[in-house]
Amino acid sequence: LLTNFAEQTSAPFHFNKRQWLITGASVAITAALLHFDSNIDVWARVQKQKHAWVNKSSPVITNFGSIYGTSTVAVVGLVSALFKNQKGVETSLLASQALITSGAWVQLIKHLTGREDPSASYIYSKIPGGQWWGPFAQYDQDLPIFKSVTSFDAFPSGHTAAAFSMATVFALQYSDTKVIPVICYSAATLVGISRLTEHAHWASDVFVGGLIGYACGKQVVDHHNKLFRKPLPDQKVKPEFSFIQNANQMGIRIKW
Repeated sequence: LLTNFAEQTSAPFHFNKRQWLITGASVAITAALLHFDSNIDVWARVQKQKHAWVNKSSPVITNFGSIYGTSTVAVVGLVSALFKNQKGVETSLLASQALITSGAWVQLIKHLTGREDPSASYIYSKIPGGQWWGPFAQYDQDLPIFKSVTSFDAFPSGHTAAAFSMATVFALQYSDTKVIPVICYSAATLVGISRLTEHAHWASDVFVGGLIGYACGKQVVDHHNKLFRKPLPDQKVKPEFSFIQNANQMGIRIKW
């Protein structure tokens, strides 16, 4: 876990050209969403009133970014241990590490930005896109109001980060079964959308939360694969031909 934190912290210093291009594109998309946050919220906050199925499903879906999601990881680990499924246990432990690391980054950024969430902005500041109070503003005792945590913890979305961190681990671990990544990322995306319909986050909060969750999940799996010398999902195994000796026996090993 400590190594994962260290690798995530130092990752920008080792970015290649492609990773910097992706980072630049992500920053541009975030900037665009910040501009349209208020307009997107106008659409999202009325969906529960307009559609009964959204009203019923949204509160359930959104909990897969918190208690339902973490419970799923725990159940997968326990059932896998019961049936001696090593990969299932391994996956649940990796998902736990992704959850912990992504959660830590989310909380750090929340405390540094102090952004007001949509529900609080309609009650207090009335500022489109919410007020940005800055580092550790929620501990400022001189603020006459805005004492609710929701006034400071919008950016980024913790539920979305958690959902994408878990989804990424399961998607990479079971990438050989094509339908699993589709299910995992679709479910995580629905969690992100539910944060909008629940009027708990702005669109830019959700996007950045998803990026953090994906990045942490991928780093955790990649590090584990390097540690145990497993090929990454997109890495081809090179054919090998070698002689082997065991006691008084000799043979040939071919790997492809």
